[in-house]
Amino acid sequence: MALPSPASDALLQAAANPPPLPGATLGEGGPPSLGGASGVGSLTDGLPAFFYDPPIEAVVFAFGVNEDLQGGLELLPGGAAANNILAPKVVEALLGTRFRGRDFGCTPLVAASRNTLAIDADGNVITWGWNARGTLGRGHREPHGRPQRVPGLEGVRIKQAAIGGWHVLALDDTGQCWAWGGNEYSQCVPGEGRRDIVTPVRCLPGVRVRQVAAGGMHSLALTAEGQLIMWGEPWGDFSMTINRAPRRIDTTGDFVDIACGAFHNLALNSAGEVFSWGINDFGMLGNGTTSYATEPERVEGLEGVAVADVAAGGWHSMAISTDGEVYVWGRGEYGRLGLGDRTGTSKLRPQKVKALEGHRVIEGSCGGTHTMVVTDEGRCFIWGRGAFGRLGTGAQKDCISPIELKLPGGPERWRVVSVAAGGRHSLVLALPDNGNLMQRQAEWAERKPYYTPSPPASQLGRDRSWAHSLQADGEREDGGVSPEGMSDYADEGMAEGASPQNTAASHRAFSSHHLQQLEMAAALEGGRSCDNLGEGEEMAATPSQAAAAAAAARVHGLRDDAPGL
Repeated sequence: MALPSPASDALLQAAANPPPLPGATLGEGGPPSLGGASGVGSLTDGLPAFFYDPPIEAVVFAFGVNEDLQGGLELLPGGAAANNILAPKVVEALLGTRFRGRDFGCTPLVAASRNTLAIDADGNVITWGWNARGTLGRGHREPHGRPQRVPGLEGVRIKQAAIGGWHVLALDDTGQCWAWGGNEYSQCVPGEGRRDIVTPVRCLPGVRVRQVAAGGMHSLALTAEGQLIMWGEPWGDFSMTINRAPRRIDTTGDFVDIACGAFHNLALNSAGEVFSWGINDFGMLGNGTTSYATEPERVEGLEGVAVADVAAGGWHSMAISTDGEVYVWGRGEYGRLGLGDRTGTSKLRPQKVKALEGHRVIEGSCGGTHTMVVTDEGRCFIWGRGAFGRLGTGAQKDCISPIELKLPGGPERWRVVSVAAGGRHSLVLALPDNGNLMQRQAEWAERKPYYTPSPPASQLGRDRSWAHSLQADGEREDGGVSPEGMSDYADEGMAEGASPQNTAASHRAFSSHHLQQLEMAAALEGGRSCDNLGEGEEMAATPSQAAAAAAAARVHGLRDDAPGL
């Protein structure tokens, strides 16, 4: 596919044939080494075999909003409210599917604002949910909630995928990147004239890619040589001329892991250091300010912490250390940071989630307003906004500190393999444990896994029992669950509101660039919630919410290319 300019061609040619990196050792067709002593990627080391190679007995649970069929469940009569799933429910359409296992930078489940996908053990991509922009990759835009394989990828083995606002990126085992869905900002295939790409097409030709990440209206790729290539909407860049073509981010070329939020990006280098760039209204860049950044800058406050993995949500960020400790920063509304802070204020620098001390976290997923993690024991903890049932507690209360997810029969009956937090829904891949799991694991361990973990084995892990857990029932003394009656806008009238913007950009508060951001925010947030209001009450919008609503209306009225949300 032709790229939009000769400069982009030259950039991609250079990315495909870069000079050797100092200190990086290239394996046979593989990535540079991860740095050994730093422990980057070590969270997937030494785990039980079912994490790497889930058996066919593994089950997918969904909860939260299902009105766009993003939960993969049957649509119930009674409108949107009837399709808010408050407790985990089995996705029956996926029973009997053998899923891809966990690996560094790769997960079997991916959830976005209104879509979900899974990758099976044979590298097939299965999609379901909203499809008005062709996000399911089925060759049409008709809604189709039942999980089905994506056609057009026959003979292609996908190992990793990401969903943005309404586009999808997928990476096959040869390092080729594929894309489909909305393309109005060139977030799928630069130079392609179609607004929507309804079937998978190759993108970044000639570039060997190790990992992909998708933001609201932009895309990010990590090359096999540790370089970063970004295309689509350049969040944080307020140049008069917008460049959406693929471009190499000016870096040292030593990155091993990436993540995209709606409007910001995270990258982890082989030394275990985290870098960020993009929009920063709520401090999700972790640079101690709310100033935007157009190039990667090191996250402050993680000095002395060896980071092994990163994750990004709509407006918050996460880093997991080599010891399995969780650090979060960014927007704190609804308790999505899990810090037990009732004020919901934003954190401009990383803060440790102390409620998870004693647990070694191996995976994190950040949604629009909630967060999920998995421990090396196969336990899942969840926190944040409770509206629409996205926390799976059976209620709709916010949880401002982590609580353990209770799957049917209790958490001790299941081992969670992987999780995915979407805009307003959640998914869990779990394996039933009837007391003989360890015996069965010995049998599984004798088989060769479908996917061999990329990091070398290490001796991480601790002995703990199922009894050692957070209080999952009721409220913690430090306020593990938001008080009854608290508005879903937990900090309404408090300190957070709209964070101050970069002075240089403040005079363009309602530029086309900002209006696009507000549109995407409305899509991820799912609109204003009235869940905690009494009958006949109306929720007063804060000034920032009113401005966002007015801006969104203005966009839909003036822009021909406004996304169909």
